[in-house]
Amino acid sequence: LEFNRKVYLINKHTDAIPITNFDIDTYLLGVATTPIGLIKGRKGSLQKIQMLVSSHLSNSKIENNANWDGNVLTSTHFFEFSNADRFQNFLSEMLWATVNRRSLEVISYDGDSVSLYKSLNFPFVFNPMKLIYHRGSFYVAGIIAATKQCLVIDAFQISQYKLTNETFPIKSSLAKLEKDLANRFGITQNIDDNTYNIELEISDETGKYLAVFCWHHSQVFELLPNGNWKMKLTCGINRELLGWIFQFTGNIKIVAPAILKSYHAEKLKKIIEVQQGDMVSYSNIMQPR
Repeated sequence: LEFNRKVYLINKHTDAIPITNFDIDTYLLGVATTPIGLIKGRKGSLQKIQMLVSSHLSNSKIENNANWDGNVLTSTHFFEFSNADRFQNFLSEMLWATVNRRSLEVISYDGDSVSLYKSLNFPFVFNPMKLIYHRGSFYVAGIIAATKQCLVIDAFQISQYKLTNETFPIKSSLAKLEKDLANRFGITQNIDDNTYNIELEISDETGKYLAVFCWHHSQVFELLPNGNWKMKLTCGINRELLGWIFQFTGNIKIVAPAILKSYHAEKLKKIIEVQQGDMVSYSNIMQPR
């Protein structure tokens, strides 16, 4: 297997770019907001970079040159991956496979965080094209070689895989993948290949809050005469969209389309059944075929 590992040496020279306090603050902010899984698994690499930056500061510690104490900013690391041991090697290999356009054989998979196709059979050959960081975790996006379907898989749920030296064409496939990803709300598989004109009415305080954030490239927020907000989206429908609506409980009303209303009502019914029943079992009413 062609999986080259390189060692780089950084040579100092007298024309080095000066590092300012703003640059140091930027570095410390970057470290403070790095996912806990990378902080744990790549601690040595982060320390090397910190030493490299410090070497440009008359051998003083980087924190001594900041505009603020590096410990002032604290991350909750809420909803971030934390088990870093196995994942670090996997991430390196996925970077290699993606950059060098090498196919991946996915042998087994544990879980369904991205709502996999019902028709997907293991093992299968997967052409990885993008690594996606989303909601505190990493995902691999690409094309299923046999069916040419676009697929996003959860990096942590790939339990067994094999790197190959088989290359794949990327130009036309990448355009297809990017279009598919643009039609998703988040990264979860859509229920079908259609896009829908989605309209939501959101309560005043919740709408004001949500309008500040990026949810989808098509989003449009409009303040209504009654003080509420209208949110319009043009994208596919998936479990992530439905879960996002449920996240804000009774502060979001689905105006359109009817199919999204139907899924919402069905899921609400199942939630009530679970709360009133004796058992909890996994269900995914929005799994694509």
